[in-house]
Amino acid sequence: MLAKLKQGIVQAEVAAINGRSVLSSLRQRMPLRVSSPLYPVSEQTVSFFIMNPAAGLLQGDQHSIYVRVKENAQAVIMGQGATKVFRSPKRNFSKQFTTICVEAGARLEYMPEVIIPFAESCLLSRTNILVSSQASVLFWEINAPGRSARQERFAYSKLDQQTNIYIDRELIFSDRFVLEPSIVPIELQSWNNPLGLVHDYTHTGTFWVINPNVKQEIGYVLQRNTEVEEGYLEKIANKYGVLLAGTKLTKEAYCFRALGRNADNIQEAFKELWQVFRKRLFNEAAWPWRKY
Repeated sequence: MLAKLKQGIVQAEVAAINGRSVLSSLRQRMPLRVSSPLYPVSEQTVSFFIMNPAAGLLQGDQHSIYVRVKENAQAVIMGQGATKVFRSPKRNFSKQFTTICVEAGARLEYMPEVIIPFAESCLLSRTNILVSSQASVLFWEINAPGRSARQERFAYSKLDQQTNIYIDRELIFSDRFVLEPSIVPIELQSWNNPLGLVHDYTHTGTFWVINPNVKQEIGYVLQRNTEVEEGYLEKIANKYGVLLAGTKLTKEAYCFRALGRNADNIQEAFKELWQVFRKRLFNEAAWPWRKY
């Protein structure tokens, strides 16, 4: 007997009420769940985890996540564990749809865990970020090549990810990454060739920073005082053994790309960037990160 396909749903809204951010509306359907609201720093910022008690995404499964942060509210969302994508012998895509809406004066910091596509898996992922020009979003995604302990390096069938960013309802950036390892020419297979698609690295990550004042603070991260001196971004890259680069999208939005040889190193580099931006953009202390 075939297992029933799972269509997990999380629809969460965060509102500011009397100076306190609260989870004002929540709809959830297994296998996706939301943890109880937490306030590890102050009542101005509510924090919660998006959890999946099931093993992961099986072929044909669909997970839909919708988060709306209303005017002047603040939220920090984390993933409880890695998103595991199981094999799909019939090449029937596992699907994950994420929609983030952040209104004027609001702030969302969303840090999901790594995506791990198992051998023969197929993942279709679509993320839409809709932000007011007076709002803030810090958001990252990290991809593994498979289960490293089982030597599943790029053994999945297909990975198709797209992220669209809208500021004041105008599409300012659309990024699509599609990789089907079985049809990549041998000379471009970076897992065999240092001049290939991901430069002899295995893990990828993207970190988006959207804030009306980010242009004023980005120089601290990207600039160097001299040609020979390392900038702050290069110091982070060397510290964690990753390749790291930043790109301007608009005056309110920047994108940072990372290549690494394990997910933890990329996550640690992104965490350090995240803490820097929290301090410089919001004048707030480091977030008390708790992974497990």
